[in-house]
Amino acid sequence: MTIFFVKIHFFPQPQKRCNFAPETTDTSMPRTKQYGFPKSEHLVGKKNIAALYTKGNKLSEPPLFLTYTFTDTAECVRVLFSVPKRHFRHASARNRYKRLLREAYRLNKSIITESLIGKTFGIDMAITVTDTEVPNFVSTERNIIGLLTALAAKIYEKDI
Repeated sequence: MTIFFVKIHFFPQPQKRCNFAPETTDTSMPRTKQYGFPKSEHLVGKKNIAALYTKGNKLSEPPLFLTYTFTDTAECVRVLFSVPKRHFRHASARNRYKRLLREAYRLNKSIITESLIGKTFGIDMAITVTDTEVPNFVSTERNIIGLLTALAAKIYEKDI
């Protein structure tokens, strides 16, 4: 007589993930994560990127270069991060630098989003690297904060 042992695994049903912050009583604020970077904030599409680089204004905080343009979409910020192959030959170095840029932007994007509250326009921007060495996170974040505060000043000037 043969005895078979059967392992039965009971997996719990996966919970649905929510992209929103917990329910608040204030209905005037959008329900998004404070430090998130959703796909809706990524600047994509050849036409959008070409329009940004042709009509865009420029700011510089070496080793970063910011190109921005104002859009008709109210309170909307879309960002593109560019690390040229000319400066970083290896894909791993480019990807690391882009990761640092995204993280620094994600943590400090409130500088821009707070300056756009109540405005009838939005911003498309591209952050491009102009240096040939990968810095640490602290210096990258300092440069991003400098660019975002300069852009917030431009937003204030446009509003006046």
